[in-house]
Amino acid sequence: MIKIKTFERRRARLEMTPLMDLMFTLLVFFIYSMLSMTIHHGVPLTLPEAKSSTLERHQNVQISITRTGNIFVNKREVELKEIPEEILSRVKDIKKTTVLVSGDGAVSYERIMQVLDILRSNGISDVVLETRHE
Repeated sequence: MIKIKTFERRRARLEMTPLMDLMFTLLVFFIYSMLSMTIHHGVPLTLPEAKSSTLERHQNVQISITRTGNIFVNKREVELKEIPEEILSRVKDIKKTTVLVSGDGAVSYERIMQVLDILRSNGISDVVLETRHE
């Protein structure tokens, strides 16, 4: 009599190492894609540092003051007197508007005060000064 060998069927094995590599790759991809989605409305500046600075999430208008004293409202260069009209053209309700003022670390204090003064004189009281956290 001929005996037929029966083979024991082996179960498929799921390797975890390639799955972990895939998960970390996806995690890195999503982190970098989220970082690229952040919106910065201002001009690139070297901000001064402050230990007590906090992150403000919902700004409507950003005013940037460069090292040479040029003023930008959301990347559009304006004169000092044109700031209120530029802000009014971008927002509906001036009382509910938050204005983020970011000045280069080398810009004069007087120039920043001129911008703050024109904002306050036009009824814009919700002003935040942007700094880097140390």
